[in-house]
This record gives sequence, C-alpha cells and structure tokens, in this order.
Amino acid sequence: MLVENTSGLEMPVAASTGENQILSLSFIASIIDKLREWSEKRKVLLVPDTSNFPIVMDSPFRSLDEISRRQIAKIIPQMANQLTVLVTKTQWRGKVEEEMTKRIGREYVLTYYSSKPDCEQDDIILGGERYPLIKQSPNEYEYTEIMAVNREG
Repeated sequence: MLVENTSGLEMPVAASTGENQILSLSFIASIIDKLREWSEKRKVLLVPDTSNFPIVMDSPFRSLDEISRRQIAKIIPQMANQLTVLVTKTQWRGKVEEEMTKRIGREYVLTYYSSKPDCEQDDIILGGERYPLIKQSPNEYEYTEIMAVNREG
C-alpha cells in the first residue's frame, strides 16, 4: 500500500501503474529476504541451496520513468542469484542496459518470424552485433526462435 504522510498522519493514496510496479517488486524482495532470514535462523534447507532464489520477471521496467528504471535495474540483480528478465527493445536500451549488462551471465534474443507479407522487420545491436527481433518468415508459419547473444566479440 502506498501512503502519504500529511501533517503527521499516514493516509493511503492511489498509486500510479509505475508505483504499483515498484510496490510489487518491493513485496517480492521482502518475501525473499524473510525466507533467507528464516532459513538461516532455523538452519533449515527448504531447497538444496537456500541462497538460490530464482526469479522470472516479465517487463519489470514497462511503466517506469527513466530514473526509476535505472534504480530498479541496479536492485533486481541483487534480489536473486538466478534472475531471468524478459524485456522489449525500448525497455532494455539506455539506463537499464547500462546497469544490467555487467551482471549478465547468459543473454538471449527472441526473434519473431512473421507470416505477414508486409511485416516491418526490426533488430537490436548488442555487444556490437546485430540481432533480428522481427523477421519475415521463410514459410507460411509464424514462430519464435531463441538466439544466444555473443558479447565476447
């Protein structure tokens, strides 16, 4: 819940889409922290290695402004040892790419093959190499191909 302190009184306020997104990420991070704390206190292994809490996030930067994107991009790699982030080209570029590139273990591009004859092709440059995002399908089928990104040059 988002609250505003007005004249010493905390009052709930309506959150924007971006603020709700940040609140959700904060909630997830707090659950992970509490689970780690609980596991360490009790010396209980809930999973084979309790230091690994995998997280998959789809478009965590979608509704955020540039400042919030950068701050979240700094924080989410610390939330879990195993993190999968799915983002669009526009969400990735700029501050998010700048903050997260140094933390990437493996990186992939999803190339969508469109069966439409007039599809607008698109690509992205990562590590100095061009990767297709949208391509014309060589047949009548539409499908997606997963391509590994090579940042080693």
